[in-house]
Amino acid sequence: MEKTFILKADNGLHARPATNFVRFMSTLPSNVYIIHKDFAADAKSIMAVMSMGLSKGASFRIKVESENQDVMSQIEAYMLENHLI
Repeated sequence: MEKTFILKADNGLHARPATNFVRFMSTLPSNVYIIHKDFAADAKSIMAVMSMGLSKGASFRIKVESENQDVMSQIEAYMLENHLI
């Protein structure tokens, strides 16, 4: 399952928010990927997420290797709560 988002955080997905994002993603039971342009990164890897260089206004997709809609709902709730989207 995959969903598209727009990054709204003023500073983009820089060090602290990226670290917290990866920590949250690591708690999920499914493989999760963040996709920007033609590059897909493991959302549970800080180096992979930081290498994407996502800035405010960037469009990105989250891909979850699970058919459990609850996982995507948890991800979206986390990003909304942390003002990423």
